[in-house]
Amino acid sequence: MQKALSHLKLFRKPILGMDPYVAPLEDRIGKGYLLLDFNERTIPPHPLVLEEINKYVRKGNLQLYPEYGGLNEVIAGYIGVKPQELIPTVGSDQGIDIVIRSLLGEKDKVIIPAPTFAMLKQSALIQGARIISPQYKGRDYEFPFAEVMEDLKHGVKLVVICNPNNPTGTPVSKKLVQAIIKKAAEVGAGVLADEAYHEYARELTVIDLIDKYPNLFITRTFSKTMGIPSLRAGVVVSQKQNITQLKKIRGPYDVGMLTVAALKSLRYKEVREDIKRYVKEIMQVSKPMLEKFYKDNGVQFAPSASNFHLLKMPNLYEFMKTKSILVRPRSDPPGTVRVSIGTKKDTKDYIKAFEEFLR
Repeated sequence: MQKALSHLKLFRKPILGMDPYVAPLEDRIGKGYLLLDFNERTIPPHPLVLEEINKYVRKGNLQLYPEYGGLNEVIAGYIGVKPQELIPTVGSDQGIDIVIRSLLGEKDKVIIPAPTFAMLKQSALIQGARIISPQYKGRDYEFPFAEVMEDLKHGVKLVVICNPNNPTGTPVSKKLVQAIIKKAAEVGAGVLADEAYHEYARELTVIDLIDKYPNLFITRTFSKTMGIPSLRAGVVVSQKQNITQLKKIRGPYDVGMLTVAALKSLRYKEVREDIKRYVKEIMQVSKPMLEKFYKDNGVQFAPSASNFHLLKMPNLYEFMKTKSILVRPRSDPPGTVRVSIGTKKDTKDYIKAFEEFLR
């Protein structure tokens, strides 16, 4: 026992003092569940995405290290920046991690409004950073803008804004985000805008401010709307000199070639239109239908700018599972569940099960 305990001295104190982030992802696939628990796309990717992956496999190059030729240009064309202003990452999780690792050291202060995406806090804790957590406010989980601005002083190294926020769905207007970026620049802090759900709320993006503010970093994922979370595809966008620094942290071949093949399908108009169609069905058909159902039945839900709702329904998870539907129980905020929004058919099936729950 003494020998085992002594081995713990090898680890940094911040690591020893934290818990692993464990997502309840096991035992979901192949069971016939309607998966409304992880904000995934509920239908397969466009056939051209799959064809690009299959093409790479058929080339017989799996034994070789990745070559990314042209990937930055394809991503840049899709998101509207210069190729040198981005770095592809292993999901937006890695993007968040390399930004935080590049800016924060032990005992550095970071502002992360809560509740929010767990990996933001996890990455900061790994660095041993001191987290300041102004709370989303009230029944509608309003963004704590005044509190963030008050906390944003000299000595703070980073402010993180998840926009729209996960799990609350809270939007933060571009005007407010820009005010935070501007003040952060004045006190010598960076700003990380996590825009994982960008396609569902395009009006919120601050990507057009990249050229103006050298302290701005944006993370995005391609998992949600392309339908490729198993491939782990993300990106960080920032000024060229910042991307040069991030390349020192991300490995030279971290992003796998199956992911690269899938991302290169973004050069096809059909794939881009498929993303728009899916988002349109979620936001203009399924979401209004679902919100009307909630309102008609007195179900409390937080206003959301994205493809999910946060509900005060502590027993909903267990009931929905009996109906072969998975939703995400949350401990923060306590007693809540987050429910993804799927296609029109998915939403009808979910509403039918919910009607039974209410009875």
